[in-house]
Amino acid sequence: PNELDDDRDSINPGDQVLMIVEDDVHFARILLDMARGKGFKVIVALRGDVALDMARKYGPDAITLDLQLPNVDGWTVLDSLKRDPKTRHIPVQVISVVDREHGATVGAIAYLEKPVSREAIEGAFSHICDFINREVKDLLIVEDDEVQRNSMTEMIGNRDVKTTAVATGEEALAALKNRTFDCMVLD
Repeated sequence: PNELDDDRDSINPGDQVLMIVEDDVHFARILLDMARGKGFKVIVALRGDVALDMARKYGPDAITLDLQLPNVDGWTVLDSLKRDPKTRHIPVQVISVVDREHGATVGAIAYLEKPVSREAIEGAFSHICDFINREVKDLLIVEDDEVQRNSMTEMIGNRDVKTTAVATGEEALAALKNRTFDCMVLD
């Protein structure tokens, strides 16, 4: 049920949709109101299993995710989102009280640790907006086989993706020190 009266029934083509996955109804309401203030249409899932179904159904532009959820925890939700071809491209902003380090290793674009200030939430929404509105994404390809590396670079092209291709892990680490990438293909 739509307990928080979110926007799931009023989403139109072209709307930017944010899905909030949060079991604390009060905090979810705060996030919903702030996201609407940033111009998002918002859908809310109060449980992890519901979040997975909603992500597939609505294809949101971004997701905020709590890790401590009933039924299916946030780690499982994040892992499932990143393994599903229909949802793996969706940027996920973790907002939780648990282990910040692990969040980045499984595909979250950023992490906020609760308790969180209003300013931090505003910053997170601005980061999400910047991320999804950027026309060109940065991709790092790490592949030691030159033929495969060149083939991937050629296949992807450079219209909406700026590709940096390197041959070794050392070169990849050097590239990562100089800038941030949106995605990495790692042999």
